[in-house]
Parts: sequence; structure tokens; C-alpha cells
Amino acid sequence: MRLSQARKAFTLVELLVVIAIIGVMVGLLLPAVQAAREAARRMQCSNNLKQVSLALHNYHSAYNKLPYSSSPQSGAVGTRQRGASWLVRIFPYIEQNAAYDQLIFAGDFTMQDGPIPAQNFAVLNNLLVPGLECPSSPLPKTQSHATNANGTVTLQMINYVGIAGSFWRGGSTNVVSTDPQAAIYGTAVHNGMLVPQAPNSRAASFASSTDGTSNTMVASEQSGFFFDAAGNKIDRRSNGWRGGPWGNGAGANDWTQNVTTIRYPIGTFGGTGNSNPYDVNVALNSSHPGGLNATLADGSVRFLSESIDFAIMTALADRADGTVLPEF
Repeated sequence: MRLSQARKAFTLVELLVVIAIIGVMVGLLLPAVQAAREAARRMQCSNNLKQVSLALHNYHSAYNKLPYSSSPQSGAVGTRQRGASWLVRIFPYIEQNAAYDQLIFAGDFTMQDGPIPAQNFAVLNNLLVPGLECPSSPLPKTQSHATNANGTVTLQMINYVGIAGSFWRGGSTNVVSTDPQAAIYGTAVHNGMLVPQAPNSRAASFASSTDGTSNTMVASEQSGFFFDAAGNKIDRRSNGWRGGPWGNGAGANDWTQNVTTIRYPIGTFGGTGNSNPYDVNVALNSSHPGGLNATLADGSVRFLSESIDFAIMTALADRADGTVLPEF
């Protein structure tokens, strides 16, 4: 009697079962891997904002105030003088001393209507500052545009924006603030931590946050696309116009760059002051599932849910509204 030979291969049915099991395992593991990667990216984004906050603290230690968000423009087209953004002013505290030391604080930092010193152009053209981009962001990392007097410039696009204040009285959603404001390209209100140099406004300090530094936002995210009614992707970051992150726009009482006055909930598309990258009420948003990172005046970073009570958002943006905040 012959013994049957040992089988040397899988049958087709067994092979299909193995493939199916592997497919199920990959299907189960892939979301977990993607979630882990996003958690790491969100942590890196949080760390970026932490470094920005620490830079602001170091600036405050040196000058006993926070940097102005902007200064008033002067001059006519062709000779326009427009200032540097608050981000440029913290260069020495984010390891950009070499760039900062070469800059001349004169000319048109937006490069739109006036000349900029040749050495400023040389420094800012193609300058990439680490730590100002959210790793989850799908938005373009640079933009190029024509300048008034220096040819074409290529500028970094960043994913963080300063908080100038709240359009609504902090803690409310329907009472317009009576704090110093300017109504052009929306309504900029100067009751936050990064405010313009103007006759009716002076630079904020941590002492001016009478609500407490742990209850006041300094900066947050604009790191995701907005979507219009037709589902089109819209990039509307507050550094998306001329001069990018390094210019302050036309300054006080005009169009601005790199700061926003909170007027709309997270991710809101459209509305007065929220329709162009140079508008003053561009909403916060992000590509993180469920919300965005924001840094507070005490140096901490919090993750704000996209469904956060909007009254809490306005209170966080207003440094002196007196609102007692619940847990958020």
C-alpha cells in the first residue's frame, strides 16, 4: 500500500482565503497608520505654534510689549512705504538673525506699490523659514508675484496667523465690539494681542490681557482649503497677497496681512471681510480632522474643536472682555 505524497502547494481556494485575510488586515491597519501619522503631524504643528509663542515672549522680554501687527502706510504709488509684518519682527527669536540683521526697515514690504531696498529683496526672495508651515497642510508652500520695482519675487506661504481681536464683544456672538476698530476690507478690531501702530491703538503687552494670558489667543491656523458652494477649493490665507508673510499690508485702517479679527466661526467661507486674502476678517481653518491648534498668551497651545461654542472663540480673541470661560 502506497502512502500519499505530502502536498507541496496551496489550493486555489486556500490562496484566495489567505489573500482575503491579508486584505482585511491591511484595511484594518491602514486607518490606524493614517491616524498615527496625522497625530504626529498635529503634534508638529502644535510645536510650531509653541515656538512662535516663545518667540513672542522673548520679544516681550526685550521690549516690554508685543510687536505691532502693522504700521500706517505713507507716500504715493511708486514711493509707497509699507512696513514689515510682526513675523519679521520676531526673526531674531526664531533663529533668523542672519536674515533680520541684513534687513533695512524702509521701502514697501508688500513690494506692490513702492520699491524695496535691494538687500531686502535679496533676503526675502526665496526665504524659507522652518516652523511656519503646518505639516498637514495641502496648501501651496510658495507664491510668486510681480513687484512694482524689483521684478518677480518668490515668497514663502505660511499656515499661521496672528489674532488682532474680535469683531464681536468677547463672549458674545451678536454684540459688535466698541473697541478701537477700522472698517475697510471688513472690520478690524484692535482688542486682541497683535494690534497696529495707530493713533487709537498702542502695542499690547501681556499685562493688557486682563482676562488672563491663559484665556487669550495670540495666533492660530489658516492651513486648509475653504470650499465654496460649488465645492471648489479656495486658498484664502491672510498672507496670500502681496508681500506674503513678510509684509503688513497697507497697515492700520486699511488692508492687512498676517493678522485677522475673529468675526466668523472656524472654517466659514465668505462674508464681509472674509472674501479676499487681504481682508481683515478671514476665518481660521485647518486640515486637522476635528479642529485646529491655537496658541495662547501664556505660551500654551490648545486644540480647538471645529464645533467650539463661537462665544468662547470671541472671548479668546478679546483680551479684556471680562468673560469667565468654561472648559474648552
